[in-house]
Amino acid sequence: MNRSGLVALLALALATPAFAQGSAAPPKPPEGRYALDAASCRIKDYFVILTKDRLDLPVFSCIGLSYNQTRNSGGSIMWQVDGRRCQGEHAGSPGPKRFQMESSATSLRIFWPDGSRSAAFLKCTP
Repeated sequence: MNRSGLVALLALALATPAFAQGSAAPPKPPEGRYALDAASCRIKDYFVILTKDRLDLPVFSCIGLSYNQTRNSGGSIMWQVDGRRCQGEHAGSPGPKRFQMESSATSLRIFWPDGSRSAAFLKCTP
């Protein structure tokens, strides 16, 4: 490859968000186990479990999650979350559901379509 081709390739790599350090938005909220407080983390009394494409709470679960970042400020990120198949204890038959999540490095909060919101759950370390 000649010098101009190498320069063009380097310019493309630097312009691509995957290569630009610090400019790429996180693709989704941090996976993990979340509890109401540090004491609950210590005894492994988890309230929320978030994996690659699944959310589990005591009376609600969703699979097939996709995320769209809607806000990023002050260390917290707001996500619009679409669940392909969600069901809850009082939600009737399983189906799609849209809600929001606010995440930071240490916490997660869920904002439900009816306007209610969860407590801020603490991310438990493994």
